[in-house]
Amino acid sequence: MKKSFKLFLLALCAVFACLAFTGCSNPMTTPEPSTPVTPEPPVTYIGTKTPTETKAVGDIVFTDGSASPYTEELTNEQKAAAIAVIFYVGDENDTLGAKTLGVGLITERTNCMGLQWCLSDAVAYDSWDYAKNMDDGKANTDEIAGLSDYGDGTKYPAFKFCRDYTAKGFTTNWYLPAYNELKMLYASLTEVGNALNSLDIENPYPTYRYFSSTREYTANQYRNIAMAFYFKDEEYLQHLTFRKDEYKYVCAIHTF
Repeated sequence: MKKSFKLFLLALCAVFACLAFTGCSNPMTTPEPSTPVTPEPPVTYIGTKTPTETKAVGDIVFTDGSASPYTEELTNEQKAAAIAVIFYVGDENDTLGAKTLGVGLITERTNCMGLQWCLSDAVAYDSWDYAKNMDDGKANTDEIAGLSDYGDGTKYPAFKFCRDYTAKGFTTNWYLPAYNELKMLYASLTEVGNALNSLDIENPYPTYRYFSSTREYTANQYRNIAMAFYFKDEEYLQHLTFRKDEYKYVCAIHTF
């Protein structure tokens, strides 16, 4: 009898040792029920390309940063959410470097016509010292906006238009393109025009002269002129210049 009792005690000790040191589950403990995990719903975008996907010339950009090629049939929702058309996609070896540029949609010509580069009494009017960049309109626009007389932009209407441009949530970092950025827009004019047509917007570019943000770069006596671009045809590929206080069209562009 004593031997059996000792064996029972040894077995009981072995059970407790297993629970304490080997991780055996306690048969007296009821496991807590696990909380079910609800899967995250998939992210959907207005366009067929996500905001991080590489865009192509002619793509239409929407309010959420996504995009679709103009060749795809657009829904009314997409048309209402469109904010820009891509006109340049480059890498470090290309003319404007590694960036993607889109031009804002001009749905009413009166919004961008008849704007002066600057007024005749502005600091930058009779000067070669400002807005010299041929490739980077953002640099030119920021430089002009930093001048002592910029204020609310009244003396620099073309720059003010672009800096104040808003497109359904994209309310900052629009700028007046540099001359070579306008040349890239010209190079993509067919795709841009087709994209605008798919949005039921008339293409305004072939008809009008557009100011760039670049002032005249040649060292001559005319310090009060700025470079412009006429999108009409090949013979106008050479740069045009106009007095800074003349009235020309402008367009706002943005990096994507």
